[in-house]
Amino acid sequence: MKKCKLAIDENMNCQMCCYYCDDKYICNDVCSEIMEDCPKLIEETELDVIQSAVPDVLKAITDITVEKKKLDEQEKLMKEKLLHAMEEHGIKSFENAKVKFMYVAPSTRTSIDSAKLKKELPEVAEHYSKTSKVSASVRITVK
Repeated sequence: MKKCKLAIDENMNCQMCCYYCDDKYICNDVCSEIMEDCPKLIEETELDVIQSAVPDVLKAITDITVEKKKLDEQEKLMKEKLLHAMEEHGIKSFENAKVKFMYVAPSTRTSIDSAKLKKELPEVAEHYSKTSKVSASVRITVK
């Protein structure tokens, strides 16, 4: 969205750039210097919009997501050490007051190479394909 820095700084009700506003011909507060390349024009990014709409949520979820990634990495390392110790000592399972731990032996898994099936036998792939609804969600990627 194109916004007017002057309108933002002066805390006006409408902060949209008048040049891009549909109501510019009927608005009482329209800018007298209306032009496409106005020096007061700023482009509001998606980040700007979200930061102004839910700043606390954005900060909290960012902090949680970054911390979760760190914890996931720590968990992975700890599981590797635990797996090695369980294999070394022949332990198949154990538990404490809060968690049960089970050793899962290596195995093989058979799956269908859907890309190859679609390429070589598209009619078979189409026949056995199904469409499912997927709910809206937010995907967060830690950099």
